[in-house]
Amino acid sequence: MSNEKSAPEYLYDEKLGIQLPPEVEQEIKAMVKVGHKIQAVLKVLNLTKAGLKISKDYVDGLTSE
Repeated sequence: MSNEKSAPEYLYDEKLGIQLPPEVEQEIKAMVKVGHKIQAVLKVLNLTKAGLKISKDYVDGLTSE
């Protein structure tokens, strides 16, 4: 096994924030709706490597709409 970190599937840009495709956003919203907020945050974190707080803020922003 390699110790190299894998590249994020979706790049996080400090100016633009997290930019995920609509289908991924819908999946995240669905996860939160059924009570899986932590898993949703971890999914965003794994997809973007943006950091825990940024990922949580993103999920909170998606689900407050």
